[in-house]
Amino acid sequence: MAAALVVSSRGWGKLRQILAAGKGAGASCAVLWRRGCSSQQEHVSHNEDLPIQMENPYKDPPKRCLLCGINVDYKNVQLLSQFVSPYTGRIYGRHITGLCGKKQKEISKAIKRAHVIGFMPVVYKDPTFLNDPKICDIRHPE
Repeated sequence: MAAALVVSSRGWGKLRQILAAGKGAGASCAVLWRRGCSSQQEHVSHNEDLPIQMENPYKDPPKRCLLCGINVDYKNVQLLSQFVSPYTGRIYGRHITGLCGKKQKEISKAIKRAHVIGFMPVVYKDPTFLNDPKICDIRHPE
């Protein structure tokens, strides 16, 4: 005797009544009883139920190099002075300037060349360029 059973969590007493009635008939019994089940159920396909793939909205936009596409020259002292500390005259590193490796190397070479030739002071930043807008992300107040 094969019996197909589909039973909800409630109603074990009702299930026993149905099984007893099925055994008394002497035929194979198929019990299909669900709570809130209808024959007109809408089946949702597997693809409709999956989450939508989308880009992370909290991801920061990719950082770009400020000088990519700009020619770096040792004679452009105003541009070069943006990457030099006003107090010590040191060249800012990549983590502060935000430049790519290639442009950081070009800036460093151009600043050193301007120091050697005499276009830029070595120990401090030229006072005429102190009021220029800040390109680098510097944390200390001025």
